[in-house]
Amino acid sequence: ELHRVWVVEATLREGKRHVYSKRTFYLDEDSWAALASDQYDARGQLYRAGFAYMAPSYDLPAPYTDMFGHYDLVAGIYSLTGFAAETGGMRQSKPLTDRDWSPDSLAGSGIR
Repeated sequence: ELHRVWVVEATLREGKRHVYSKRTFYLDEDSWAALASDQYDARGQLYRAGFAYMAPSYDLPAPYTDMFGHYDLVAGIYSLTGFAAETGGMRQSKPLTDRDWSPDSLAGSGIR
């Protein structure tokens, strides 16, 4: 299925240092998720690529990106994160209140 995308290009500001000299993001107009990105090295060569994989979220009225792939084209390696298929996928819970986000509340809900 064809989707319209917005292309956003980010170029490193002169005098600043970063592993990427330029990044290009491809935002899906239906979800506004950055579903793909290209990262370029200091020589302007394509270095890495990233993808966000969409999945339906039946608890929310929108698709959800729950898995991400990052590909290093120079080293020939990749990383997949957020793979939740074995646990039945993501489920949304009720929104937290401001009190739930307090430092004491967050410290008490942590697992050690």
